[in-house]
Amino acid sequence: MDGTAAAQTELGRTSGRLASALLGYFVLVTLVITMSPFAFELRPLHVSLWMMPSDMIANVALFLPIGFLSRSLGDRPNRRLWRDVLFAAAFSVLIETAQIFITGRVVSPIDVATNTCGGFLGAFFRERIERWSMWRPQVVGRIGLDIPLVGLLYLIVPQLWLSAVGLIEDPRRSATVLLLGASGSIVFAALHRYRWQGGVRLAAKAVPPLALAWFAIGALPALAGAPEIFAALAAAVIAITAWLLRPGAEVRERRFEADTLGRFVPVFMLYLVVAALWPPLRGLAPWHGALGLPDGLTAATRVDMLVLLEQVAGFTLLGYAAGEWRGRRELTLGEDLPRITLTIATFALALEVVQGGLVGPGASLLRALLSTAAAVYGAAVYHLARTHVRILRAGEPRAISELERAA
Repeated sequence: MDGTAAAQTELGRTSGRLASALLGYFVLVTLVITMSPFAFELRPLHVSLWMMPSDMIANVALFLPIGFLSRSLGDRPNRRLWRDVLFAAAFSVLIETAQIFITGRVVSPIDVATNTCGGFLGAFFRERIERWSMWRPQVVGRIGLDIPLVGLLYLIVPQLWLSAVGLIEDPRRSATVLLLGASGSIVFAALHRYRWQGGVRLAAKAVPPLALAWFAIGALPALAGAPEIFAALAAAVIAITAWLLRPGAEVRERRFEADTLGRFVPVFMLYLVVAALWPPLRGLAPWHGALGLPDGLTAATRVDMLVLLEQVAGFTLLGYAAGEWRGRRELTLGEDLPRITLTIATFALALEVVQGGLVGPGASLLRALLSTAAAVYGAAVYHLARTHVRILRAGEPRAISELERAA
């Protein structure tokens, strides 16, 4: 095997590992969403053909990233699209079969159809993006696109979905959805500036529509359940992105990632605090808490599980960002984890201490541990992304030469 073939093989391996880690994350989030409240029992089969627009849109949104990431695995040119659609359909059938045994759930062929449609759209978009855009390895190497930062956009999508579901029940959750949208806008604006610095400029006027498309995919549940609020939030995301792209908004540091994370992390941590202490304006109470979940796993409602999942998933993203912030130190994952784990665990425990003093379920040691474990996973995903970038950039001179010959 010559050097070029070996490099392509290694590039495919690192790309597959990164896509697998992200796909596994989305699959786990989907399972928790669809299997909660985990109250299993033998009961008669109930099949429903009832179609609710909000549920159908939410199902499509939930499976879009799964189809997209599934299409990112393996040797795509030799794999037909229907294989990725079949994966989404089989996963959906598995979920519906399990729901036979979940109290309060019904089996719905409509859910299978809409989930499969979401998987198809995700795989289709992934195929078209690779053909039409500049995200191919040769061009990525030339413009220096920082793929780890793009990982933040992937990981915010399920956060948007969870927060948008909460918005349907409580319009005040617009605050958390807007904070997530602003976090994504920061990344989009930063990627635009960096691409410009690398010599290939994406027109500034194209960035707000891209941010809008990304936001719409994540916040689709709100489109059906609260269309007026969704429209207002979408307009806000466009406005924030355009403001960040204004002339004079320069990078403050030579290291592009550090400057971006310096803007992103405070906004995202504010989101985590607001989401963890929801609902707002609760009164004070004598400190109370539990080692496990305050009401126990079997007694937790679906809403309780979604709130828990939103916090834990948010810490996954925070761990990813923490790993990238420390990326300049060139540490291995084993060397990086102790410091990240200590910092994140301190923050998670601080949130629980505050929750223990407010009216409501109280603090939970298990929730803090789950949040910390999720952050560790997020940091591990970052290290996979960093390894992939290094392999990608190792072939940059060769890729540039090929592009110049083609031009």
